Amino acid sequence: MPSLYKFIADPDTVQFLLKGIAKFTPIPELNDPSELIPNVIVDEVKASLTRLRRNGYSEEDMLHLRRQGNLLRQLAPQFRAIDVPGTKEQATAVIRSPVYDSMPALKRRLNETAREMSSKVGLFCLSRRYDSLPMWAHYTGNAAGLVVEFVDLDGVFPGDDTGVLRQPIPVRYEREHLGVSFDPQSHESLFFAKFQDWSYEQEVRVVLPLADCRQEFVGGKLLYVYDMPGSCVARVILGWNMAPEKVEAVRAHARTINRKVEIVQARFVRGRVDLGSRLPPDTRNERP
Repeated sequence: MPSLYKFIADPDTVQFLLKGIAKFTPIPELNDPSELIPNVIVDEVKASLTRLRRNGYSEEDMLHLRRQGNLLRQLAPQFRAIDVPGTKEQATAVIRSPVYDSMPALKRRLNETAREMSSKVGLFCLSRRYDSLPMWAHYTGNAAGLVVEFVDLDGVFPGDDTGVLRQPIPVRYEREHLGVSFDPQSHESLFFAKFQDWSYEQEVRVVLPLADCRQEFVGGKLLYVYDMPGSCVARVILGWNMAPEKVEAVRAHARTINRKVEIVQARFVRGRVDLGSRLPPDTRNERP
């Protein structure tokens, strides 16, 4: 997998990332308010139900239905009314039963399930780019912060039988925010769909059950963190507006925590982010 990048506003937090400690953010704490909008749209629910009742489940539908069942088992087991049917014929017979005739009840159930699943996970949000100027402006305090480059995250997060959890997955950018419906793949929109206005982020997410994380209180705030190998951190890219004392502090952290990490100072040259300025080794306080 290509490198992925984490934009950081506060240089002091780099000491945790150098150790491989990643913070997973609960969905209600994300910076996109649209991700808090209820994800159940009646017209989409009706259309998906009509399609499945008319055409039946396909083999591809069954693949996603099984993944959806595995996701429910992990995040919202109380909402699993029945086990996933073994065949597409059995699944079609279930969806055509009168149980699915009451739209108000279906909408309420889908809404409750979506909210429950969303409340049980945290997100580690990264970008495929280190040189996006809007990202440097919005997420590093106008280049006073830094970017951490991660490698081999697909080895740390290889995925599981949900097709959603524990693996790096690119975000989809859509003109309309699609909701959760009876389309067996629609539940992915809970975690990997954003409006097109955010497309400059080129975001990749790792979604992890909060139960997989350990809890830490930092500054009186509860954080969910996950320990990765320090070898996943390949490089730290310092912003061109970072204060000199912060530059020295980051170098000191790298020297004492993870000496294999490359430290570079980004420059803003002709409207682009340039990485031509690698900082020389800091040998102060080292014994001969």
